[in-house]
Amino acid sequence: MSATSNELDPDVEALLRESASRSLGRLAPRERAAEAVIAVALLAVVGLLSVVGPDPLAELDAGAIAFVAVYAAAHRVRFSVGAGMASPTQLVLVPMLLLLPAALVPLLVAFAMLLARLPDYLGRHVHPDRSLLHFGDAWFAVGPAAILAIADPGAPDVAHWPVYVAALVAQIAFDTGSSMLRERLAYGVPPALQLKVLGLVFGIDAALTPIGALCAGITPREPFAILLALPLLGLFAVMARERERRIEQAIALSDAYRGTALLMGEMLEADDPYTGGEHSQGVVALALAVGRELGLDARAQRDLEFGALLHDIGKLRTPDEIINKPASLTLDEWEVMRRHPVDGHEMLDRIGGVLAGVGLIVRAHHERWDGLGYPDGLAGEEIPLAARVICACDAYSAMTTNRSYRKAMPVDDALQELRSCAGAQFDPAVVAAIVAVVRRETPERFSELAAA
Repeated sequence: MSATSNELDPDVEALLRESASRSLGRLAPRERAAEAVIAVALLAVVGLLSVVGPDPLAELDAGAIAFVAVYAAAHRVRFSVGAGMASPTQLVLVPMLLLLPAALVPLLVAFAMLLARLPDYLGRHVHPDRSLLHFGDAWFAVGPAAILAIADPGAPDVAHWPVYVAALVAQIAFDTGSSMLRERLAYGVPPALQLKVLGLVFGIDAALTPIGALCAGITPREPFAILLALPLLGLFAVMARERERRIEQAIALSDAYRGTALLMGEMLEADDPYTGGEHSQGVVALALAVGRELGLDARAQRDLEFGALLHDIGKLRTPDEIINKPASLTLDEWEVMRRHPVDGHEMLDRIGGVLAGVGLIVRAHHERWDGLGYPDGLAGEEIPLAARVICACDAYSAMTTNRSYRKAMPVDDALQELRSCAGAQFDPAVVAAIVAVVRRETPERFSELAAA
């Protein structure tokens, strides 16, 4: 979410909604099995590192309790970054890795995470079954722990910076690998979307790493000095609360935009059952399928959906006797009819936000590829892509549905008509996508495609 807008990326919004709904209840069998395997693997790796490096138990002292407690406090401070969740735990992790037995840090991190969520488990806000997740969550610490356990650089020293850089790179690599594997096994989240989410989280970790290193320089003589990080964590907590409040507002705003679009669509259907019902829904379903065929991203698909749903919303201002006239329109009536793209744009522009942008699509949905359309005479790629898609899908739907003055045209004839007008009225790439979708999917499948 940008600093100047409350709008969320649709992919991010979908993941935020999904993660909120799945973060409290009992683990699904598939997820539980995956997390159990990951937990056993973590314990095995910690045991292996304990054998390879120095004896970790011999170096462990009471200061570890302070680190675990402060890490738990840092883990309680959580804020959304894109569709991921971040915590300022890097402030504590770095001193833990540099001052405690590195081999045991992943296990201490898992215990700290369990301690952080203990109030939620005891209060039954979160199902205890989810405590298994903390072992998988601690896998990111395995990479740097392995580097430091094997290299054994000793007391913190700037001269050891190559080892520290390697540890940070290993942390990012292990965090990426374990997160992608878990999400893929448990939920089937695509790797590309996961990388988009994790990149922002890694940026925060990298930014906090130098501060954590400074903390490590203070704490060797007095391990409990790590408690000095608590005021900074309190500042992060205040900022995190404000961030979450803004995200809740953005999701509520997104719901309001969608509700407004659906309400306006229902108003159009009540005013003209054909335009707002069978025809409009057919255009929406086909347009979304064509958008996927063209590889549009989630934001463009969202705008395309709203544009297709509301492309004829301006007809609310068009007299019914013109819309439902069974004969050809007169020149004056045609001029009134041609006003509906501009009327629709004006109506949506008054609402503002996302729908103001959709209004530009609605305004352009009767422009032609050759520049002979209306209302602005745009040509080629000057026309928004969503408007080009809606224009062709609108024409196909009009040809293949019954009208008051003629019967529906056969599908093959409608496709041939689109091909003959490609390069003049329609974008050739959009026509090719429509042909591919229609050949692949039956008309009954369009409603299913729209919900996919």
